[in-house]
Amino acid sequence: MHITALGSDAPGKQELDAGCLARADRVVVDRLAQCARFGELSHALAAGILRETDVWAQLGEIVAGKRPGRTDDRQITMCDLTGVGFQDTAIAALAWGRAHT
Repeated sequence: MHITALGSDAPGKQELDAGCLARADRVVVDRLAQCARFGELSHALAAGILRETDVWAQLGEIVAGKRPGRTDDRQITMCDLTGVGFQDTAIAALAWGRAHT
């Protein structure tokens, strides 16, 4: 199973119970410092359920091949996306390029 949470893009917002992150085999964030402040991760940190060191990787590390994503179909993976401008721009540029090829 994979869950992507992308609605906690400001302080106080929360989509998932913080315990969901603890159940995941791999938690990935778009930007650790940002997610620790106001993403789903922030609620798990505040509850003492996770520590920042429990985060498997930042999204860029997986995309760049520095860390593997899911390695087993039985793994529960979760991605906490709070919105990072340069990543949004890179995704848009890729989509634009593919649409106009």
